[in-house]
Amino acid sequence: MDAELSNRIGEADERFVPGSDSGKLIEAQHLARYLWACALAPRRRVLDAGCGVGYGTAMLAEAGARQAIGLDLSADAVRAGEAAGAGGASFVTGDVHALPFDDGAFDLVVCFEVIEHVDRQDDVIAELARVLAPDGILALSSPNRDVYVPGNPHHLHEYVPEELRAALERLFAHVDLRRQHDWMTSAVLDDGQVAVDAVDQKLDVRVAKAFAEQAGSEPYTIALASRQPLPRVSATAVLGAPAEVRSWLEELTRLRNELGLSEHMVAALTDERDRARADVATLQEIEARLREDSRALAADLERVRTALRDVHGSVSWRLTRPLRVAQRLWRQR
Repeated sequence: MDAELSNRIGEADERFVPGSDSGKLIEAQHLARYLWACALAPRRRVLDAGCGVGYGTAMLAEAGARQAIGLDLSADAVRAGEAAGAGGASFVTGDVHALPFDDGAFDLVVCFEVIEHVDRQDDVIAELARVLAPDGILALSSPNRDVYVPGNPHHLHEYVPEELRAALERLFAHVDLRRQHDWMTSAVLDDGQVAVDAVDQKLDVRVAKAFAEQAGSEPYTIALASRQPLPRVSATAVLGAPAEVRSWLEELTRLRNELGLSEHMVAALTDERDRARADVATLQEIEARLREDSRALAADLERVRTALRDVHGSVSWRLTRPLRVAQRLWRQR
């Protein structure tokens, strides 16, 4: 994919672009959802609603879908999906509020990482239900508001699990919730298994859990919904690269260094503020003294003016006026 196009797509509404976070947890999260949904794809007509750059649509097509169509509001994302040339997948630009498809056009509708981004969510769910065949299946995910890190500016509304169940049960007779967790894993593998780097190369491993979790503790909830009884879908796990722990530590070190620099700057600014306050106090003292001196000078000036007025008004001043006039004339000569 073109680098400029990839950056533009990734920055818009936080769309995930494969290769931009290779091996990181975010990649494992996105791939796990689609890999799990691939078990439902064979021989079905599939819509990937909100497909982004179409990597999931391609996975569904390669899993054996009779038809796989990816739809996204972003024309850039759709062009990226088309450019990737996913075998058997096609792409259209469209809005999940008004899907450009006939009623009952699909047997499986996948809608991952979309519902939290849109307004009028009930309308969107109704539109997804409209394009499903009578026995069709909807697979829809949402961050769990009680667990997911808060404050994402792109998310308009995140469901809690039972709220998501209730929203779907208004239209579907059968709803089943799956819990997507992010857990630390320790795996014992042979060299060939260690070398596997693609989700289409399955690992033959035995999975065990060393702890228990309660329903509702998951950061993401995935719901299956249908008007007919739901099929069984096996659990799926995708491992991310362990180097991410190191990157977290490096990021923590960087943030600590930035914090130390910030604290140093705050201390320096505090010292500068204190010096400025001391300078202001000194200037205020000088100003007060100047005001006092000004008042004293004004009083002295007034006393001199009063004395002059007294002199000019005296009898002796008037009697000696001719003598003063004669003195000026003499000086002029």
